[in-house]
Amino acid sequence: METTPAASPTAHNGGSSRTIRTVLIVGIVLAVVSAVLLAVVLGLDAFTAAVYSVGGKSIDDSTPEAAALRDQYLGAKIASIVGLVVGGVFLVGPLVVMYLNRGRSGDDGDDLSFDELAGE
Repeated sequence: METTPAASPTAHNGGSSRTIRTVLIVGIVLAVVSAVLLAVVLGLDAFTAAVYSVGGKSIDDSTPEAAALRDQYLGAKIASIVGLVVGGVFLVGPLVVMYLNRGRSGDDGDDLSFDELAGE
């Protein structure tokens, strides 16, 4: 008995569905990692400000020491915010594409029986 290969659900669009899902996963991971990094950096920044203010000093002073403490985590804050934005784009973009292509799966709606799946 000769069997013909079944058409894959991604055959209609040249496999772009797999790429879209990969970009979606990358967006989710990037957004989560960036959010965790931002939370850690903001916590460290608050802790540094609290420790600095124990001696009666203010982190809002115009002294070079206070300015250095304020700018200590600036690079990490900017990187995590950029990561959140890029992750958000990588998250929303594929969702829009998947939503617009939701009815084009190439499936005719027929269900296969166990015998057909087993090749009998």
